[in-house]
Amino acid sequence: MNWLLSKKDEERLALHQYLITHHSKTFLIKDLIKAMNWSRYLVLQAVQQLNVDYQAITKSSQTFITIADANRTMTLHNLQLISVGALKGYYLRQSLKFELLLDVFLEDIHSNETIAFRHSSSTTVVRTMKEEVRDQLLLQGINIADNYKLVGDERQIRTMMVEQIYIAFANEQLPFSAATLNYVKQVQHDVIPLLTKRATIKCVLEITIGVWHTRVSNHHHIQPTDENLLRPTEQLQCPTKHLMGKFASYLKFRLDPEDDWVEDELRYGVAVCYALGIGHTQDYLSDLTDENQEKVDWAIQRIGRAYGHYFMKQLPEEQKQAIKDLMGPALIRLCYFPPYDIQPLPDIDFQMKTYPIHTAFTKQVVHIFTRRFDYDEQQLMSILFNPLLNAFIKVFDVREIFPLITVTIDLIDMPALENYLTQMVAQWDTLNLRITNQLTKKTDFYLSNVMISEKIPGFAWQSIPEWSEQLALRQQMIDLTTRRFYKL
Repeated sequence: MNWLLSKKDEERLALHQYLITHHSKTFLIKDLIKAMNWSRYLVLQAVQQLNVDYQAITKSSQTFITIADANRTMTLHNLQLISVGALKGYYLRQSLKFELLLDVFLEDIHSNETIAFRHSSSTTVVRTMKEEVRDQLLLQGINIADNYKLVGDERQIRTMMVEQIYIAFANEQLPFSAATLNYVKQVQHDVIPLLTKRATIKCVLEITIGVWHTRVSNHHHIQPTDENLLRPTEQLQCPTKHLMGKFASYLKFRLDPEDDWVEDELRYGVAVCYALGIGHTQDYLSDLTDENQEKVDWAIQRIGRAYGHYFMKQLPEEQKQAIKDLMGPALIRLCYFPPYDIQPLPDIDFQMKTYPIHTAFTKQVVHIFTRRFDYDEQQLMSILFNPLLNAFIKVFDVREIFPLITVTIDLIDMPALENYLTQMVAQWDTLNLRITNQLTKKTDFYLSNVMISEKIPGFAWQSIPEWSEQLALRQQMIDLTTRRFYKL
């Protein structure tokens, strides 16, 4: 939903995304001009303003970007401190369109004049922006009614607002009413600790509860036709019903539990938990409808088939189950809580260099998924590539699928360094490595403090190698693994 941002902010966000996804500290200005299709003036202006924005976000005077060589090169400093989400949140908080959307969501305004007065703008500007926001929302089945309320698919409205408020206020005071903030605090104290101890999930839950409370307090409810994720309530597992009971006890603070929509709201709460991978049952996928279980099973089966074709081996059942456990929440979110902000494409070139075989396999799986899910391949790459790649790296046994690389580590008079290098190489568990202290005909690389072979690639180190030297060794091992795997 970058349309909520001003044109200048959207341009700077695009430049920031480019900089952090290309894994380099130095850029040529001419390369940025070509990549962004901007003029030199626009690039330099955007870079200068980004520096100011970074300092505002981090509340520091640090220089994050330096320009040198007569405006021909630029160097980045500690840019990893600023995520795309943090920068976008900063821009959202300054966006009049977002403020207007937030006002309509909170339902505490009833005229363009009120919005204009609140945000020091003019009625004409607010009227124009309101129509622009309405036109964009209509594309997603949501409308701004004449009485300044969000109407449409309730689940989509909540998903959209949770997503945007999380981006804008994850590290800020939440924008809800005092009554809603008190309610969030109460649930935060009594219920959330039972669900998770993870700070990131707690933050999402707090915002979700705030959005839920705001909508329900203003008489907007989930309709039975909106919910098709879970089985009928009577068929749910006992721990799930127990979780719904805990939610019900908190509904009673402000709501009549006899209302016929309460059960649908409770089921919505369970769906949110499952989409985050939390709840009171490990086997939460069995609570899904047959249709939704079939979608998850289809995805896992296609991963298994692709694995067989790619690695010429059968994917073990325990690995299938592990992938299912890891990817279940992501697939639920994909089907039931579709994202409104599609993330920028991952840096495939970097991943191909670092995890070439895993990455190529993941791209193949994403392509297969386009046959079943209502997204094009580029959207699925943005949504699923990283979760799938992480799952495959974690689950696949490289000893079964990758060629063996033998590393000889022999520093007879420097046992401490030999021990350090052995531990260093052993941590590279995305490669199939055998470590020995004897040089044999099968040795592919040796590490020593002297040169011990002219025919075998080796690294002679007298002290702990620098990070760049470690990466150089690892990259040579990756390249050899790739050549052997593809028989190049």
